[in-house]
Amino acid sequence: MGAFVRLALIGFMGSGKSTVAKYLSRLLQLACIEMDELVFERTNSLNMHEVFAKGGEPLLRSTERALMLEYAARANIVLATGGGIIVSPGILDPFKQQGGRAVFLDAPFEQIAKRLVGDDTRPLFRDRLQARRLYDQRLPIYHQLADLRIDATHSSPEQIANLIVEKLHGL
Repeated sequence: MGAFVRLALIGFMGSGKSTVAKYLSRLLQLACIEMDELVFERTNSLNMHEVFAKGGEPLLRSTERALMLEYAARANIVLATGGGIIVSPGILDPFKQQGGRAVFLDAPFEQIAKRLVGDDTRPLFRDRLQARRLYDQRLPIYHQLADLRIDATHSSPEQIANLIVEKLHGL
């Protein structure tokens, strides 16, 4: 790894991005940036339901794009992105042009669905069939954009963070 580290965790909702980012930031002594929290702040919303009520998915995606541009050149950060950030074409380009790497936390849909049982904070997971379609649509994009793929199925967030560090040293 070079002198500056820029990591963006990508993956479907419920894959563990936010939790793993916290462990990873501690291990590597990097700032942890939770993009969903910044989206709430920028849109003056308390949660994703409010973001969707104010402007739907277009508001979410435009806010994510602005945030990605803002944080692309920042060094020594771990970005926990929203699960759908990858649907905006080229959104990771500025980040990657600055040497950023995308780490895909890969978990099967069934595992994610188990993790999200009872979680009503995700508007796009209200309908399980619709969520499955989103997952299937996004999976090839995550693979395409990933510089590193990590199996996030059975390991703890701390184990996943340690595995990422181990794999980054090999890049």
